[in-house]
Amino acid sequence: MIKRVEHVGIIVSDMEGSIKFYETLLDFKVRVRRNNGDKELTFLSHQGLPGFEIELIRDLQQGVQYSEYGLVNHLAFVVEDIEKAISSYRQSGIVFETSEPKHGINGRKTIRFRGPNGEMLQFVEERMED
Repeated sequence: MIKRVEHVGIIVSDMEGSIKFYETLLDFKVRVRRNNGDKELTFLSHQGLPGFEIELIRDLQQGVQYSEYGLVNHLAFVVEDIEKAISSYRQSGIVFETSEPKHGINGRKTIRFRGPNGEMLQFVEERMED
């Protein structure tokens, strides 16, 4: 049976730029970097997300690309106050997909933006409707 999500893999074209994005804007830290000849891999962890990591993957060889096995649709992060998060990240240069958050199931608010490789990222503010 499933216990938890361990990591999500994201295909990147610029490893250094991707690491900088996730470290600077989202407060992830590099745990380990490896180059196996075919791929460059970096695992990023976050103090507030124990047991979860982001794996950045950059293809190094011509031919079969790891990215051909599929892409992640989006990665969502829970925030306490979405309005404060939007304001703060806009000041850091993030461009959101919509001008205002959307309202979803159980009153939660969501807003999406792109990472440095075009990956879709999302902030979620969970609220229960009264």
